[in-house]
Parts: sequence; structure tokens; C-alpha cells
Amino acid sequence: NTRFLHTEPHHDDIMLGYLPAVLRNTRSASNAHHFVCGTSGFNSVSNKHMLVMLARVEKFLRSPTWQRLCAVGYFSKAGDEGIDFRRRDVWKFLDGIAANDNELRDEGAARRLVANLCAIYGDAAEASAAALFERVAKLRTYLESRYSGQKDEQAMQTLKGSCREFEAECVWGYIGWQLPDISHLRLGFYTADIFAPEPTHARDVQPIQDLMQQVKPDVVSVALDPEASGPDTHYKVLQAVTAAIETYAKDATDKEVTVWGYRNVWFRFDPHEVSTIVPVSLQTISTLNHMFLSAFESQRDAEFPAHEIQGPFCEMSQRVQVEQYGIIETCLGYEWFHKHPSPLIRATRGLVFLREMTVPELLRESRALRKQAENI
Repeated sequence: NTRFLHTEPHHDDIMLGYLPAVLRNTRSASNAHHFVCGTSGFNSVSNKHMLVMLARVEKFLRSPTWQRLCAVGYFSKAGDEGIDFRRRDVWKFLDGIAANDNELRDEGAARRLVANLCAIYGDAAEASAAALFERVAKLRTYLESRYSGQKDEQAMQTLKGSCREFEAECVWGYIGWQLPDISHLRLGFYTADIFAPEPTHARDVQPIQDLMQQVKPDVVSVALDPEASGPDTHYKVLQAVTAAIETYAKDATDKEVTVWGYRNVWFRFDPHEVSTIVPVSLQTISTLNHMFLSAFESQRDAEFPAHEIQGPFCEMSQRVQVEQYGIIETCLGYEWFHKHPSPLIRATRGLVFLREMTVPELLRESRALRKQAENI
């Protein structure tokens, strides 16, 4: 009977930070969950990946399924019917993962990319697909002419970001959560510029505040990373979410709002800083890796790979969780785990660290980090 609002700066931060805690709390049907990403994440989608996605679209446009879906308005419907079609994109992708069928998986991804092309560029989804074939050709030429890391035009930034949004929907589809319980805010401070602007209330805080009024969460999670500990985006989203929580808590006088502070691969808690330690079994580690590598296709060969290993971020997350387990095992002794009466504890091979806070505690922590960053 708890309502959770899970916030993340990028689309994989929740998964890499505290997925085992999410899994544990989604097992009860009485709990409600809403997942929201602050940024579109387009900077981490490579041109190479986009070319792969466009090839899937071309193949899909030549299939009989394209004709059938056009006839029912699959790519043009709005409102509840449009949301249902977008859920079906995810279902098709996950059906492919379950069946180990790359064609089904690719079709799900192609369906969503076609819908995004129509929404972003205004191309018509007609049976002949002439406009879309032309659009794919233009985009291929554009992508092949760009060097890696070069700033994209606005429409391409939106298209790349929409690919990451679809990936996040597939991740949460693994555990049964789907639109409209997933939000993509695309906060305006996130840009491709070297020096991105600071968050503002109207542009960046208000959308989070509005979502909180809609979801009415009992628990809100936030990435608790200081500035310069990794991507600057984490720190800026922390400031925006903190401001939104402060206002929400003042208005929600009928409930006590709990905050979960989490970290992942960029910055880590010391054990004395946390209030909650979540056990992670090999089964959960395997689940996390499978979810990441299957759903986050753009991050298998990431533009910004994990900084301590040359591999995907899920491997880095696994390393962090195992190292945290090693710290606590040293404190308690291996027998405490391996001879524990609970099979859950005996199965533990990693740990997730969380800091549970009240809203005033979050405000103090966030302001302290801000003063430190600004050298006040």
C-alpha cells in the first residue's frame, strides 16, 4: 500500500543504482510505482546505433505487418488508443527477448522508431511508406556525414533521446510496469553544449512538481551525487528534484514523505553514510545484466563506457555491489552470511546501499552539496 516515485537523471540510473530494491517492492500488487527520467539522454546514443535502428525500420516498412498496422491507424492515433499502441511496441520487443527471436525484437523497436519519426518530422504513415523511406535515406546520409560526438541538430537529438526512452520502457516492462506509469520529462537544462545551463524553476522544477502532484508518492528516490562526482546531470537533477519535493511535502500535509537517496557507478556511499542495505543474490545480478544488455541496446557499446572497466555499465554495477558486499562481510565475518538462518542472506553475493531520509534531511544534504560545489 505504498506509492513510489522513482526518479533518475539518465534512463539506466535506477537499474544500476538500486534495481534489487525495486524488484523487492514490485512483488506486492498493493504497491504502485511510477518511473521518471529527468533527461532525454541523447548524448549517449551513437550514430552507429542509429544506423542499425534505421536499417530495422527499412526492413519493417517492407513487411506485410506494416500494411496491416497502417490500416488501423497504429502510428497516427492519439490519446488512450495511442498509448495502447505504444505499449504494444514494448510488448513486441519483449516477446522477441523471451522467444530469443531477433526479428520480433527488431520489429518492436522499429514500430516505435517509426512512430517517433512521424511525431518528430511530421512524416505520414501511409501504406506506400514513401515519405518514411525518403526520411530514412536522408537521416542515413546525415548520420554518415557526422563524426562521433559532433553536436546534432535538434530533431536528431530528440530522435536519439526517444530511442533511450523506449529502452527504459522495455526495462520496466520486464517487471510489468508500462505507460502511463513511465514518464520522460526531457528537462531543458540537458543540452549537447560543453557548459550546460543551470536548472530553473519554471523549466526544470515545475514538471517534476506537477508529476508529484499527479502520482502523490509516499516514497521518492533521488540520485544523491555531488557535483563533479560523475556526469554533472546527476547533481543538477538532484537540485531540481529536491526543490520539487520541498514544495510537494508542504502541500501533502496528510502524509510523511520518505526519500531514498541512491548512488551507482559514478560515486559510492561509505557504509556509515547509509541507513538501508539490500541483499543481492547471484540470481538478481543475472537478472540485472540480462535486463540491461537486452533492453539498453544503445549502451552495449556505449559512447561513454564505464570508467573502471572497458565494458557495459551493468558490469560496473555488479562490481560495485560485490565490493560493497566484501566491505560488510569483512565487518561481520563470512560465517554471518553463510550460516545465516535466512536463505536470502545465505544467497547474498552483493549489496545495495541506500540512504533513507526525511524531507528536511534531504534538504540539508542537498544544500550542503550545493554549498560545497559553489564553494560558499
